[in-house]
Amino acid sequence: MFKKIGIGLIAVALIGCNKFLEVEPKESISDELAITDKTSLNTAVRGLYRTLADNGYYGEGYVNLGFVPSGEITYNVFNNVSNLNFRPDDAAFVDTWAAIYATINIANHIIQKAPQVQDVNLTDIERNTIVGEAHFVRALAYFDLARGWGGVPLKLEPTTSLVSNEQIARSSREEVYAFVRQELDLAESLLPEEVNRVRATKYTVWALRARLDLYTKNWDEAIDYATKVIGLTDAYKLVKPFSAWFSNGAVQTPESIFELAHSAQNPSGLRTRMSLLSNGGEYRYAPSEPVVKTLQHPATGGDRVALLDSATQSGVKLYAGALYYRSPATDPSYVLRIAEQYLIRAEAKAEIDDAAGALSDLNQVRERAGLQALTTQSIDVLKDAVLEERRLEFLWEAQRYFDLARTGKLKEKIEALKPNLTITEHLNLFPIPIDEVNLGGLKQNPGYE
Repeated sequence: MFKKIGIGLIAVALIGCNKFLEVEPKESISDELAITDKTSLNTAVRGLYRTLADNGYYGEGYVNLGFVPSGEITYNVFNNVSNLNFRPDDAAFVDTWAAIYATINIANHIIQKAPQVQDVNLTDIERNTIVGEAHFVRALAYFDLARGWGGVPLKLEPTTSLVSNEQIARSSREEVYAFVRQELDLAESLLPEEVNRVRATKYTVWALRARLDLYTKNWDEAIDYATKVIGLTDAYKLVKPFSAWFSNGAVQTPESIFELAHSAQNPSGLRTRMSLLSNGGEYRYAPSEPVVKTLQHPATGGDRVALLDSATQSGVKLYAGALYYRSPATDPSYVLRIAEQYLIRAEAKAEIDDAAGALSDLNQVRERAGLQALTTQSIDVLKDAVLEERRLEFLWEAQRYFDLARTGKLKEKIEALKPNLTITEHLNLFPIPIDEVNLGGLKQNPGYE
């Protein structure tokens, strides 16, 4: 069983086990939050990115909440999430919630303390950049909370206590998204206009803003921000063949807008859980038979078949993910990629009835994947085609469940893949962790009371 998480912001370390996730609470707040000079401020920023890449967040926990309940991926060790039996006491939700708020807490410390640092070696540009990075990460964290749980508490003050009795009511999802927009505007005003794939810049802000506008159905703005990123052709581009952006051993790729680094000291949980036993992994995640068939068929999978790894064991062919493969587990966690910007713009253009524009963007992604160009001018067909491209393009990233929930397709798509399941409306949101309800006074999402 999982260990209970206290209310407030808890730093967590997630380790492999026979459960879906397990947490090991730390006993004290990290020294990374003792910000007094330039050196300690930079230490805090490094800690911020490490926490964002923690196994409870983009290192694994949050990402698998994006693909495990999609119906496309099977979790080989039984858990409730893969069957969409979402429970408020499930460690998958409890631990990930805690990991995201731990990230927010570090961002809060940086935002509050950086302006107070008196150090002759710290320039105003450096200070502004660091504060801008913290606002970006805080925006990303609240966006991820909102798309998963709906309305959440907006905790904007840092805490130095692992367990806090402070009770902050949930803001609505709309209020959280509005706050994310404000954070991104502020981050954009502070960050440099440059390429950095492992730290936030103006370009990173534009990419997340396009995603936010897609989720909030601000179609024109989604098009505008995606266009700004796509226009940076010297920095970001679709690479060929499809597998080149992740399998050529390069540390970074023009495909990546924002990624999180892992190392032998801070390994990727996704790589360990995803890989076959023969490749030194635990083989926790397996692609469903329908998605394997789709990827293996040249007309539907094209070059994206490279997302699959396989091995024959006792005469049975086993399939696994190939996105993460390095040994030791130093694969980066991909957060924002240029392919998403094309598909955001394609979807937004379809929503404003620009069939030609939507088709052009969609076909660029398809052509890169080795697929034949589509010729349809039907808006409905285009919308479905964009969703299908996203299904395959982001198979192993934190996208599919959220795509189905935001488009109202969760019931239709999951029940088609798993006829034995009955999907109800409440599954479009995750349950608020049980301690946050029982001890923190938060109102539970409908259907989980």
